[in-house]
Amino acid sequence: MKKVFLFILLFLSVFVYAKSIDVNYGVSFGAVGELGKANIHLNESKNRYIINIKAKTTGMVNVMSGNRQETHISEGRIVNGRYMADKYSVHISRTNKIKEKIYTINHKTKTVTKRIIKKENGKIVSDVSEKLSFYSQDDILSMYMNIPKLISPSSGTAKIYRFKAVGAENQDGMIEIFVPSISALPVYKKELNDGAVWYFKAIIHQPIFASRRGEFMIAMNKDGVTQKAVLQDLILFGDLVARKLD
Repeated sequence: MKKVFLFILLFLSVFVYAKSIDVNYGVSFGAVGELGKANIHLNESKNRYIINIKAKTTGMVNVMSGNRQETHISEGRIVNGRYMADKYSVHISRTNKIKEKIYTINHKTKTVTKRIIKKENGKIVSDVSEKLSFYSQDDILSMYMNIPKLISPSSGTAKIYRFKAVGAENQDGMIEIFVPSISALPVYKKELNDGAVWYFKAIIHQPIFASRRGEFMIAMNKDGVTQKAVLQDLILFGDLVARKLD
């Protein structure tokens, strides 16, 4: 179920021109049905922000995953209208085990420290810290919240943007955003529905279920809220789909 949460985390982010907002999503997987739900909360106060994502499995998947729940929090500052992360934390719980990952970003020294704490039955069994091999002023959440400021809408030609994000160290921090050409938009609109302003594909360069590179098609509305995200054509099960709930 870990990769269900990766899908929820990376591609259900929301960028909005408001001080506080809550958005809910549901995730389904072909014939399997609903896999989980996620809530995203954004709060701004003066020049600071907090992004909080809570995700949980549901139904039979919840039983199989041992009631897996995750909370991801990005905290930082707002500079020239753009989010800049200072700290990114991940809390994962299931049955009697808890795993916490805490990333601290030092913009002056351009370094990132990652601390992993593991607990079993309420007791710490491991506490390890290390420096990442790369620096970025963004974590995964802040980067996706910043997307409307980082990329241009579809134009005459396709374009690829490359970004580094703390929390994506399994692919050396690299995430690619592919914006299709205008002529290719009908394919995206057929899959993601018409009416969105932003259509793009996010590539994370690691296998997700039976998808070799982990390529997600995403549609955002004029306010930057993700309406739908799809990981396509997975073996046996069909598409993994995330939809904004009314």
